[in-house]
Order: sequence, then structure tokens, then C-alpha cells
Amino acid sequence: MGLLLKNKYVLLFIALLAVSSSAWVVRFLPELSATTIAFWRMFLASLMAFAISYKTILTFVPNKKVLLAGIFLGFHFALFFRSVQLTSIAEAALLGTIAPVFTEVYSIVFQKKSFSIKVFFGLSLALLGAYTLISQSSFSDTSSLGNLLAVLCSIAMAVVLLVGKDVRKSVGLFEYSRWLFLYAAACLFVISIYQGVNVLSFNNQDFGWFVFLAAIPTMVGHNIFYFLVKTLSATTIAAVPLGEPVISSVGAFFLFNEPVGLFVFLGGSITLLGVYIIIRNDV
Repeated sequence: MGLLLKNKYVLLFIALLAVSSSAWVVRFLPELSATTIAFWRMFLASLMAFAISYKTILTFVPNKKVLLAGIFLGFHFALFFRSVQLTSIAEAALLGTIAPVFTEVYSIVFQKKSFSIKVFFGLSLALLGAYTLISQSSFSDTSSLGNLLAVLCSIAMAVVLLVGKDVRKSVGLFEYSRWLFLYAAACLFVISIYQGVNVLSFNNQDFGWFVFLAAIPTMVGHNIFYFLVKTLSATTIAAVPLGEPVISSVGAFFLFNEPVGLFVFLGGSITLLGVYIIIRNDV
């Protein structure tokens, strides 16, 4: 059992590395709308998942819960990518990954989960780290709006993980994720119509980045999360991406010369400590 759990945590680390790359890609596509990027990421990931699981296409008919999760996943990505365009990668990545705060509150209030002082302490540290980071926001005049959108995208991801944990009790990984991604893409397409955005307006080089986003952050990163949410708590799964700002910030420093200031480093370190405490104590 101990070895199995260690393997699960290795998978979580791989997932963290994979999802951290998505924020960098957005900066390589400054001319595209956030909705266009998110749509193609989800649509292509759905096609990949269907291709992998084509033998079982007729074995699972998606229900309303999968539809609900897909809609919220669509909003999650639309909000996150827009946040990256409005604020720093460090802030967007950190505030866009505080979903465990919301999953834990939901579990305690609605699922009667036992209150854990250690998990609460970990969540408090994570929030303190987030506050430390955003209190010194100086990226641009749009940082406040970008940070708000990042928080909203965390709430959306919390819903996805909570619903996903329920659905995955009886549904296979790709049987779930293929429809989840497809519904998310459909949601994003509707959003694009509302915004007046043409998701078909991009060049060949952009499409290569779409494929990367679908393959690495989504098919590898998110699918690991959906795979493990069946056996680990939604709060533990949601807590792991809180480490994304550290990896994203380091990458942004080398790729885009974005400064990693003292408060970013301090806030990120406090948050990582909080995540570690959550993972060690949440069951």
C-alpha cells in the first residue's frame, strides 16, 4: 500500500509539471482570444480521448453530471487563459489553483466530512501565500480583474473535481474524460459566439500549440488528476496544482523575463508548504 501511495504522488508530480506548461503557451499566442485557445485545447483533447478509447464508445452514455462538469471545465479554462492575459503568470497560476479551499469547504458543509485542524492549517497557509503574492501585484493595471477571474476559475475547477469524484466511482477514465472535454469544448464554442469570437481564426503555427495544450497539460496532466480522484480526495487532487505558480514563474522568468520578486517567492513558498500539509493529512 505504501508503495502504491508513493506511486500516486509521483503521478501527481508528473501531472503538476504537465499542467504548469499551459500558462507559458498562452504567452506565445498573444493575438488569439482566450476562448479560442481554450476551445481548441478541449476539442482536440476530446478527439484524442475518443481515439484512445474507441472500443468502448458505446459502453457509456454521458449523464447530466458529466455535462455539468464539462460546462464548468469550459468556464475554468476560459477564465484561466483570460486571467493569464491580464495579470502575471505567477498570480494567475496561484489564484487559479486554490480550488482545494472550495472542495474542502463543500466536503465539510455538505458531505459531513470530519474537520481536520491540520488540513485547515494547510489551507490557511495556502491562502496566506496567495494573499502575500497578490498584495504586491504590479504586473499591470488589469491585474485586479485578472486575479478575480483566476479565483472564479478555481471555483469552477472545484466543481469539476467534486462531480468527477462522484462519476469516476463507476466510470472509466477515458469514458469520462472524452465526454468531459467534448462538453467543455461545446461550452467554449457557445461562449465564443456570445463574445463574437471566431474560433477558426488562427494560423498553422497556432494549431501546433493547440495540439501541445491538448496532449500535455490536458491528456497527461488533467487525466492523471481524473484518474487519481477516484482513490484520493478531491481536496488532495485540487491542492497539487497550487505548486503550479512556482514552476510557471520559473519558466516565465527564463522564457519571458518576468521578474520573480521577493513576494512571489515568499507567497509561493508558503503556499507549497500548505499544499504539503494538506496532502500529508487529508484522507
